[in-house]
Amino acid sequence: MPIEIISYQLKNFEFRTPVTGIDANGEVQVGYADEKPHLISDITLLYSLQMDDSGNVVEAKGVEVANNYLMHLMVNKDHKCVSLQSRALIHFFAFLSEHQMRWDVMPHRQNKRPTYRFKKHLEALYRSREAESKLEASTCQGYMRCVVNFYRHMIAKGHPFDNPPFEHEVMVVNVQGGYSSMSATRSINVQTTDLRIKAANRGRRDGIPPKLVSLSKFEWDELDFVLRKDRRIIRNINGREVVGSLAIEFSFIFLIMRYSGLRRGEIITFRASSVFRPTADQIKKGYVTLRIGPSCGVQTKNGTEREIEMPAYLMLKLYEYTMGKRYIRRRNMFEKENSGVDAPFCLNNKGNQFSSGTLNARWGEVRKMMTKRIGRHFEHKPHNLRATYGVFRLYSLIDAGVPQSDALTLIQRKMGHSDISSTLHYLKQVQEEASGDEKAEHVYEYLFDREEFEF
Repeated sequence: MPIEIISYQLKNFEFRTPVTGIDANGEVQVGYADEKPHLISDITLLYSLQMDDSGNVVEAKGVEVANNYLMHLMVNKDHKCVSLQSRALIHFFAFLSEHQMRWDVMPHRQNKRPTYRFKKHLEALYRSREAESKLEASTCQGYMRCVVNFYRHMIAKGHPFDNPPFEHEVMVVNVQGGYSSMSATRSINVQTTDLRIKAANRGRRDGIPPKLVSLSKFEWDELDFVLRKDRRIIRNINGREVVGSLAIEFSFIFLIMRYSGLRRGEIITFRASSVFRPTADQIKKGYVTLRIGPSCGVQTKNGTEREIEMPAYLMLKLYEYTMGKRYIRRRNMFEKENSGVDAPFCLNNKGNQFSSGTLNARWGEVRKMMTKRIGRHFEHKPHNLRATYGVFRLYSLIDAGVPQSDALTLIQRKMGHSDISSTLHYLKQVQEEASGDEKAEHVYEYLFDREEFEF
């Protein structure tokens, strides 16, 4: 009978560790550990449906080994989100079902083992010319890494395999030297596996300048989680890497660059007076427009004035922030030292405008966390958030039926490009084949849900 792997999302439930024991009568009793329940806000689990020849469901049951691993990440490893792991395991177990393979059967021949066959499957999706099946390199790499971590967990638990699911490899990586290093670069050995998917680097594609390369859907999903949900970064303190919190101001800075296409100098000088509470009609429409330039106190490139757009719910979050005690205290300190000057939106805890150096430092800490999350070096700079706005917005306009020439003109105007050649680099990325998943991400037409901008 055909078997189909599906997913089911559970929200806002409590998990308590079960404890079993034998009572005085020799009967098994089940209770719970004396501990505080673990609140799980959101998790997607896997289920196996057995169908008859008519397509009716005969049996439905959870894919226990996958679901136990996902729960382990949430409860024992304190992961705040396992959506990537869920998507990866759904693809993996669906692949196993389609090819009638078991996850724990490792034949003697390496190319017959499910892990290596899944790697070949992902590589084929990456190379595919079919828009409906093609996956981005970063998505394939993310899925493969999640499957490897799943097997690492099973090996650590002592699960017996006739043959290893993968072999370990050591990769030499050149990185920039630290502040105390005498050398500009240094080499480090990174332990990886022979299931690592090698693919072209997005930042060096087809002659597109690195600063004009958009983040992929996978990269943005992960970065969005870091900026809004987890808000944890990796800092270098006295030569040691420690995990710290990302200030809400920097979450706003990077989100505005991503969703409005502002340059670094523009967001630093962006004024709080430009922030307002969107009307009900603007919320319904999905976005608001506003002007930036020297007349508004914003230092734009070449001193030009232009109109930008911003998701209405993001503007609402900015407005709520400026009405809060945290910002008001900073604004009062700024106005005390700068009488008659319109306060910037971005102020530090001493009431001073952020510098480019401070923004770069925080981005560097975000990049370290992203590198840890995605399992490979995250190369993008803050300017790539601006490119991400341009590519995603251009995609949505063209997909909505706007003529290509009109869409290019609109994006050129919104982003302040003096030369259409920069905008054409965005078009080149839009024209690359994308998977169905990516298309769903791009075609939002600025109709957002409130929770997409909740912190």
